[in-house]
Amino acid sequence: MSLFGTTYKIKDFNQNVIFKSNNVDSIKECVELAVKEKVDLSGAFLEGADLKGVYFEKANLEGANLEGADLYDAHLSGSNLNNANLERANLKIANLHKVNLEEANLKNANLESANLHSTNLEKANLHNARLQGSHIHNINLEKANIEGVDFTDARFSSDKIKQDCIVKAKKATDAELVKNAQAKIKTAMISGKSR
Repeated sequence: MSLFGTTYKIKDFNQNVIFKSNNVDSIKECVELAVKEKVDLSGAFLEGADLKGVYFEKANLEGANLEGADLYDAHLSGSNLNNANLERANLKIANLHKVNLEEANLKNANLESANLHSTNLEKANLHNARLQGSHIHNINLEKANIEGVDFTDARFSSDKIKQDCIVKAKKATDAELVKNAQAKIKTAMISGKSR
């Protein structure tokens, strides 16, 4: 039971209740419970919500309003964020060592047509994320992994940002290909010596 007898609700844009619980003490806990119960959160209105560290893996957040939400260290791997509003959202990862390709916060995420205006993606792992048609303005991608990101038809605030993103994504992909090739050569050399 909630400490204050409060029922927390997740609503959509039309104020329809998507999920509610009185067994939690915050909207964050309500969202965590909804995700755990595999509730479809498409269209959820979570503007400005404190969602630090929430594990959203493979959650459906299509068309959700996460404007200004604090998703610091949240895991959105494989999530559907198609047409979601992430304007001014914080998607920063606290510790880069926590990032791995199994539980990266935005690995393989669908961010098609998402609003990423002033979004903080510092250190975020966007490995193979789909950003087709997304709105990319004033975005922080410092130390972000954008290897394999698809920027097809994305709308950038400037040609410089567009070029930087595309070059960075290509360099990351090329570096990964070189690393894989080097590992194969090393394995072949070791195998050759053991004969």
